[in-house]
Amino acid sequence: MHAEVSRVLHSRKSTFILTYAVFAAMTASTLALAIPSANQPATSAPRDIAAAIRSEVNSLGLKKAVIAVSVRDCATGYSVISLNGNEPMTPASNMKLLTTGAALLGLGPDFVFRTRVLRDGDRLLIVGDGDPALGDPELLAESTYVDAWGVAHTGLTIDDLLATWTKAIKASGMTRVSEIVVDDRIFVREGPHPLWPKDQLDEGYCSPPSGMNFHGNGLCVKASPNPGHAPTITSMSPSAPWLTIVNKGTSRTGKNDRNTMWIARQPETGELTIFGNVKIPYVVPITVGIGDPAGFLAQCVAHRLIAAGIPVQSTRLAAANDPEPKGTAVGPVLQTPLATVLTHCNVESQNLYAESLMKRLAAKITGAPGSWATGAIVVKSALEANIGESARGFVISDGSGLSRGNRVTADGMTAWITALANNAAIGSIFIDSLAVGGKSGTVRKRMKDIDPAVATVQCKTGYIDKVSCLSGFVTARDGTRYAFSVLANNLCEVNSVGKAKKLQERVAKVIADSLSARPKPALGG
Repeated sequence: MHAEVSRVLHSRKSTFILTYAVFAAMTASTLALAIPSANQPATSAPRDIAAAIRSEVNSLGLKKAVIAVSVRDCATGYSVISLNGNEPMTPASNMKLLTTGAALLGLGPDFVFRTRVLRDGDRLLIVGDGDPALGDPELLAESTYVDAWGVAHTGLTIDDLLATWTKAIKASGMTRVSEIVVDDRIFVREGPHPLWPKDQLDEGYCSPPSGMNFHGNGLCVKASPNPGHAPTITSMSPSAPWLTIVNKGTSRTGKNDRNTMWIARQPETGELTIFGNVKIPYVVPITVGIGDPAGFLAQCVAHRLIAAGIPVQSTRLAAANDPEPKGTAVGPVLQTPLATVLTHCNVESQNLYAESLMKRLAAKITGAPGSWATGAIVVKSALEANIGESARGFVISDGSGLSRGNRVTADGMTAWITALANNAAIGSIFIDSLAVGGKSGTVRKRMKDIDPAVATVQCKTGYIDKVSCLSGFVTARDGTRYAFSVLANNLCEVNSVGKAKKLQERVAKVIADSLSARPKPALGG
């Protein structure tokens, strides 16, 4: 590897490595873990935890909701409390705890996603690895990097990243490209999951995973009012001037008007249409899902090569009977460590990240393109290998929890995360991938009444219509740790979601308070 062609990009959330080097395949860790016997007595579980939690559940006043609660001592595996603990429940995004844990076990903690560009004569092959972070705008914006001349830079755009490839292709001596082939065959091309909400499929959070994910599989658009006319599109990222957007928006700026712009995508044609009103310029862009991210990436690269003076004759996706991609590496290999993907998945609850992990795990274990069907089998196998009978009642439908076909049990959830936490090879990585109560991610505004000097709550939220869940850990300063899972389904009464969230926080607080109330060890003489 030559130092002058290397790039290392760092972010407080991630590390991207741009390098010509091709890394050797990582060895996956075993899928099997051991969980302590649930029959062992708790060594330090205060007797009032169960009573206090039962009191909190009884005070909810929800008659139609189904509530399940499980608390487990991680040191012994002992079940402190189990209320409806074996009841199969819809987990929403708590499903990501199953997906990320199984991915850590099956892919191994040192796994790295790699995206490559290969030159085969006058052809370019872009080879995908299912990396959900490729071109993620949030991660790029927070990145810093040092170029070949030692100059430090802060922040990247997607166009900066694409320019890296464009410059490398031009530097390789290519003067024309007969075709750009994007090889996304690491995953089966399935489109949206059949159980995802049909009326939300053009939303960014419903973007299906691709073997070549790109820019979060979304197009980001900003607009400003143009009184008397349709709003003006002020920016589009990635830049894609060949796209036609039908603009049916309005620019009313009256006292009672507000920003309501949204973008619809026709699943069959991919046509984009702007609806709603723009009163003031959008600072945060509106994102619409890209139906074909692999094909869109091919067009983005072709457009930039043509602008650089390199004509491109055609673009396409790899066909099923195409040979394995071969050629000379051109430009940097784009890499994302597994730990980055796990953290973004669990802290920010990114559905695309979870679904990509599930399919990439399936591809690794089966040796065939990853799919939801094979991913479900692999994740269920990991559960059964680790928690045995506790996996009974689990149904795996997708990796993110967007599907209502998923089922978990509260007891099984605490058994699973306890097994992960107790694994020396991956435990700390898994726990650190979770959001911290009162501090980060989807729980940064919650559980602020828990004194961090006493205990830390690291957990994963879950919400879809009529479902609210929270599972994770409460850890004392001395390392004493409890796993908890609070699952609430059929939340159809007034303010029932708010009440379920309050219960989740109260369960965590009860555990934290019990840790605080423990007798302090006597000092030696």
